[in-house]
Amino acid sequence: MANTETHINAMPTKAFFVDMLVRDIPLERAVLDLVDNCIDGAKRQHPEDEPNFGGLFATIRMDAEHFEIADNCGGFDVDTARDYAFRFGRPDQAKSTDYSIGQFGVGMKRALFKFGRYFEVHSTTLTQRWSMTVDVDKWEEDEGNWFFDFTKIEDGTFSADDVGTRILVKNLRPEVARQFSSEFFRRQLSEMIRSHQRQFLAFGLAIDFEGAHLTNTELRIRSGGQFSPAIEEFALEEDTDTPVKVRILAGVSESSPSGAGWYIVCNGRVILSANRSEATGWNSVSEQKDGIPKYHNQYARFRGVVFFSCRNSKKLPWNTTKTGLDESAAVWQVTYPKMLDHTRTVINFLNTLDSDIEEYGSKSSPLLTALTRETLAREVESFRGPRSFSWNQTPQAPGPKMTKIQYSREEAKIRSLMTALGVGSAKAVGEKAFDILYTEQCDDEE
Repeated sequence: MANTETHINAMPTKAFFVDMLVRDIPLERAVLDLVDNCIDGAKRQHPEDEPNFGGLFATIRMDAEHFEIADNCGGFDVDTARDYAFRFGRPDQAKSTDYSIGQFGVGMKRALFKFGRYFEVHSTTLTQRWSMTVDVDKWEEDEGNWFFDFTKIEDGTFSADDVGTRILVKNLRPEVARQFSSEFFRRQLSEMIRSHQRQFLAFGLAIDFEGAHLTNTELRIRSGGQFSPAIEEFALEEDTDTPVKVRILAGVSESSPSGAGWYIVCNGRVILSANRSEATGWNSVSEQKDGIPKYHNQYARFRGVVFFSCRNSKKLPWNTTKTGLDESAAVWQVTYPKMLDHTRTVINFLNTLDSDIEEYGSKSSPLLTALTRETLAREVESFRGPRSFSWNQTPQAPGPKMTKIQYSREEAKIRSLMTALGVGSAKAVGEKAFDILYTEQCDDEE
């Protein structure tokens, strides 16, 4: 028997553990983790890569007194609850879910402790029903006991209408209560769910948020005529049972400074949205001749999406909060240089488009006119490859070649000419003055 007098107690206190567990995750992300659990339940019902979630739903309610989320996505059984679901971390023996998005084993527990000091979990499968309640204050007082207790376990045959999981949190932390009762916070959170869970909403999952049915945000790229986005598809570890499939899509869409950038999607979950940072290559190699510049609104039409999918979600390049990248992941190291190549190609086009608009004006630019008239905006999930980014590099101008003239003069003098020429802008003064001078000096020569 080990001599306890030689042991040094390194166990954390429960209060310290809980505080450290929840400190660095934003409240919105904690809610998203619980939505992810609902989606993983749906994935267990439909384990294919692109499932049909029709008929499955999750409902979310919150205010200053409580938080509640409920779903009909299959529930989980007593063994899963007892041995895996409430462990801090995911044991190797835990049942895996194909194409999971909740693989780290911390999301649900972190969210429950983040929200409040009391929580209930109720779950029903077709053959079992169970529930548990945790008073966090009392649980923390019992330092030696890291277990939770069931309050009820029933075996039997249960209706499909009863199957699902319901989580209730009360005795909210004061800062959480303030945010859950804030209309601004709830509106911001609903938009995050629409954005980050957009693919699952498109697959048919119904999410009811405070009585409103959420729809997926749009993410589209234009294609048609002489214009085609780049599509590159490849796989890593193809000789294993769990290859990582990658699809890169890069092209142009509507001009939107808030929507431009790279979107990174892991097993359907958007982890980066409209990213324009060095993490996805912007401004990362700008010193090189063919490098990627820092983002500015000239590139507001840029759209790039990388879809990663794998039955074993541990192979995907995301961090534990699903808010950023694990840049050390093998699949990311292979994908990142390819993204740079596609970014450069699209930026070259956008620079050409900008020059064309500068020369002819936005209403007369032949390249912009062709892009607008020949293409349609399509949802990014509809594209399959491979293909190269392409566009008509020699558009024909609809009229004579145009050149812009720019100069500055004193404001008082410009206003005087506006009155004298009967025009309403400085631009019109310049155009009118040019036409008059051209008529006087050049018409006779023609």
